[in-house]
Amino acid sequence: MEIVGSRKTILILILCAAWAIGYGTSLYGIDNSEHMARPVLPMVRAMGDAFTAVANDENSVFYNPAGYAIITESITSVFSLGIKMNIDDTALRLYNALISGTDVTSSGNIDTYLSDTTVALGITGPIFIGRVGNNFGFAFFNSINPLLDTRPGAILPSARFDAFTDIGIVGGYGRSVPFLEGLYAGANLKLLLRTKSEIEGTVLAVLDTVSDTSEIPVSKAVGFGGDIGLLYIPRTWISFGLTAHDFFGTRFSEWKSVNRSEDLSSSMIKPRIAFGIAFYPFHTETEPSQFRNFVVAFDYTDLLDYTSVFSKIKFGVSFDTLRILTLRAGIDGGYLSGGIGFDLNIFHIYLAYFVDELGAYAGANPTQSLMLDFVFKW
Repeated sequence: MEIVGSRKTILILILCAAWAIGYGTSLYGIDNSEHMARPVLPMVRAMGDAFTAVANDENSVFYNPAGYAIITESITSVFSLGIKMNIDDTALRLYNALISGTDVTSSGNIDTYLSDTTVALGITGPIFIGRVGNNFGFAFFNSINPLLDTRPGAILPSARFDAFTDIGIVGGYGRSVPFLEGLYAGANLKLLLRTKSEIEGTVLAVLDTVSDTSEIPVSKAVGFGGDIGLLYIPRTWISFGLTAHDFFGTRFSEWKSVNRSEDLSSSMIKPRIAFGIAFYPFHTETEPSQFRNFVVAFDYTDLLDYTSVFSKIKFGVSFDTLRILTLRAGIDGGYLSGGIGFDLNIFHIYLAYFVDELGAYAGANPTQSLMLDFVFKW
């Protein structure tokens, strides 16, 4: 019976992968560069973004819906405000100049502050209502993500401004699978309203456009998609996770311009299959109080894409200590990450450090970020 169950499990995994690949192929002609429909989650990023096989808290909504089945005590969130800013040397120099009142666009300062600078900010919330547990999970959220990237030019530095905002709802159901003990499956549906802006030109032209909000070109679209997740826990000290994110492609087919003459072409969030392994070394013995909920996790975030293998490898460690502290650290695509969380009953504070690679390959354009998050949950 166990052998038959294992074969069925393998078949399910293959079908999930084939489904995602099939849909991705059928939508080949569409721009698939859209960002994932997921806010920045500081404590997951702090542990290297390795969470597919963990999926044991409210973050399972965005990483593996099969986790709904293993969360027996519900977790409810009614507010979350996360503020992210990059802390690279060039960005800090620009921030300090702006705070001191320096005119960074003057002819004598533009090369100093805006010739090779990336400003990557972000806000998650304050809209966030979610609940997970007892086989169900959902989240209603918003996020804002502006990016300004400047590069040296012949006369003036060139610049590119990209921004997108999301208002989304994602939710679904998870349960144990009867033919194999320790196997759980879950599925999400998600609805997303996205607006985005793209501006390119000299740094002065881009900044002039951004400074007048009525001149920023804005397009909006609605996307509909879904996720499928599996979680296999054969022993208390190990778990395996597999998630097909946007498994049929979350497609934005009707980009409508809000304040410009031309609509954008069709685009989509491409399918991704993430695989993870998590180890719980202290679950085989009496758990020490200084290392409660200790977990070591590994992820590979996109089994459908091997163009930049190293950047998709994630590793993370997490544990609770001193009753109110959560400590996390990781390696995300070769970059270090870390964070600390404070559990003050229903009020939680998180501080995380991580690196986003904005270039096409590891080391091309890494940006170091700090994120501070305030959450009410119980």
